[in-house]
Amino acid sequence: MTLPLSDEIKGYFSKHEEHVVTNLFLAAEGVFEAKTTNLNEVKDKLANILGNQETTKPESNYQRLIRFFRTPDEEKQDLIQCLLLVSFCVLGLKGRKPKYLALDGTSWEDGLKKIHLLTLSVVINGVSIPIWWEELDKKGTSNYEERCKVMDKACELYNLKGMILLADREYIGEEWFKYLVDKGLGFVIRVKKGVYKSYIDEQRNGVNKYFQHQQWRYIGMERAAKKKRYKNVGVAKQIEIRGEKYTFVVFKNPKVDAEQPLVYLISTLKKKKQIVQAYPIRWTIECCFKHLKSNGFELEAINFKDGEKIKLMMAIVVFLYALCIEQGWLQYRNMKKSDWKKFQNGDTTLAVSVFRKGRSYLAAKFNNLASFLQFLTLMLKQRKLPFWVHV
Repeated sequence: MTLPLSDEIKGYFSKHEEHVVTNLFLAAEGVFEAKTTNLNEVKDKLANILGNQETTKPESNYQRLIRFFRTPDEEKQDLIQCLLLVSFCVLGLKGRKPKYLALDGTSWEDGLKKIHLLTLSVVINGVSIPIWWEELDKKGTSNYEERCKVMDKACELYNLKGMILLADREYIGEEWFKYLVDKGLGFVIRVKKGVYKSYIDEQRNGVNKYFQHQQWRYIGMERAAKKKRYKNVGVAKQIEIRGEKYTFVVFKNPKVDAEQPLVYLISTLKKKKQIVQAYPIRWTIECCFKHLKSNGFELEAINFKDGEKIKLMMAIVVFLYALCIEQGWLQYRNMKKSDWKKFQNGDTTLAVSVFRKGRSYLAAKFNNLASFLQFLTLMLKQRKLPFWVHV
């Protein structure tokens, strides 16, 4: 079955033959319907999506998917970038450039194959949206060169200058910090206990309104951070590393019975309150990974060994995730009391996540490939790319 693509869709894929683009969105709807990235299960959904139950065997639909993912690697790279453009267009973002980025990796094993998707996301309305990723072919920690590869590509595709990168303890290093500063990026990164202790102890000059505890040693900062008066904002001092000045913050871990009673952060920002408030936003990328995996599309069920195929499938899943998030935002435009869940400690959260809300809406919207493409065309007519996206 061949469906003509709209001019709106073709405009984003001008370098690609129409049948390739059609198969891209066929694979996307198949993943959405099957709720998995495993093509053996996706193929069973294609007959209904294409309306060829009587004429085409599941094995033929499976081969169609396999042929699509055998697209040359160079073309795969361009398809990923085009699909990211579509994703950010349908999100309908307006106004100011987002403030925060989050960097993290998700890894797993498939037999002897180790998969590690090092992912950079942008945080919008409390939701992380992946903007670039690399498959590292390992489960361990990423190195400096691998992180730079992700960031270099992202900076090529988006205007990220002035944004603040949030990351956990494995994403540290003096050379890495300098790289981020040279890219025009700020950062708030957690560090392990004892890291950069020598800088803290040796640099004790420069008391000012931001750094009133500049003369303290490392152990003094730890002691003070445990006191009630510093519970919410911690204590901070400025240190210089490789000619760049950073703020080092220690504050009490807000988690009850936490294994690590104190949290240590290093940042380009000056105000410790802003640093302490920014770091928890990093958790949004963990929520994103959860939706891409167990909650939504079973990313870990992917049955590819080739890194470029894995990256393309990730792009398809991110596109679907963006669609779900956008529709979730729309469904929550006029919130009701019943949309919220309240806990005994007084905290509140959405009873149904933005992602799940959007996914449920779309599940009833897509009946076949034609309706999927019509829906997408309408969205592309109504939306524009954010000004900071410049692929």
